[in-house]
Amino acid sequence: MAQTIGAILATANRMIQATTQSAGSSHTAIGITDLMTSLAVIFILLFAVQLTKTSSAPQSELQENKENVQAALSDHIQRLGLSLDADPRDPLALMIVVPENLLTFDLGKSTLSPTADQFLEDALPFYVEALCGPLRDKIDSLAIEGHTDDQGSDAFNLKLSQERSLAVMVKGLEVIQATEPASYQCFQEITSAAGRGKQDLIYDSIATVSREKSRRVIFKIRLRSAEQRQLARIIHKSS
Repeated sequence: MAQTIGAILATANRMIQATTQSAGSSHTAIGITDLMTSLAVIFILLFAVQLTKTSSAPQSELQENKENVQAALSDHIQRLGLSLDADPRDPLALMIVVPENLLTFDLGKSTLSPTADQFLEDALPFYVEALCGPLRDKIDSLAIEGHTDDQGSDAFNLKLSQERSLAVMVKGLEVIQATEPASYQCFQEITSAAGRGKQDLIYDSIATVSREKSRRVIFKIRLRSAEQRQLARIIHKSS
């Protein structure tokens, strides 16, 4: 934007200089110079307004998409005592943070507990039906992130969190295949598993780690960017 406005100013300046040289130093030249300057300023303001309108459109659409996802999942999420929040690190992402009491593993292992199995059997079909159904054109991906507390080495925690997130994804594939077979391929395409270990610990205070809150699984729903949505529209029209 700054480069474009700079180019417009340079062009306007050349026009002003040419007009001044041809008209001499008379009052007419001063009047023409003032007129050209005013026209250049008006043009730049109009151009800036147009740019603002153009850049705000994708943001409005993104906000609308976020609200659509929140509305589709809100009742079920609230029933489970969870929340759907914006990701402070990614403006395109929404997060469902599942605490350890709902998604539990055996100590130091990646084996899902009966409580975790029940949670996934209850939650995943509903989420996937929405994400792979009416919301599909708005969704880019679903990432399952595993997190540990600060006990143990970095290598151990990273490996453990990766194995746990993968266990959740594998269980998810089994559940979706059994309950929502029409969404199975979509779930497989958009879902990934990642371990974060103890990289994103949660603190009760400046120096005190909340180990209970740090042990968690995050379902991260990433929305399509403006470019991805535009490309999808083009592909849809051409098909």
